[in-house]
Amino acid sequence: MADYDIVTLDLDRLEPIEGKANLLSFPIGSRVEVTTRRELLGDARVGAHLSCRAKRTANGVMCEPHPEPGNFRIE
Repeated sequence: MADYDIVTLDLDRLEPIEGKANLLSFPIGSRVEVTTRRELLGDARVGAHLSCRAKRTANGVMCEPHPEPGNFRIE
């Protein structure tokens, strides 16, 4: 998809979102590919920690494209 990148994450935490079905049932430690808007990634590099709200789509796992403040972080 234009303006999106696929990032590979080593999952270290997974929390359900209140009022939403939890369709991301990966074990901690799993390697997961997540589609993310390129603009949100900024200058993130290998080894960065990414935190986002994500959902399973027909094309795989995707971070929210327009997250609320505090719902997307790269450290």
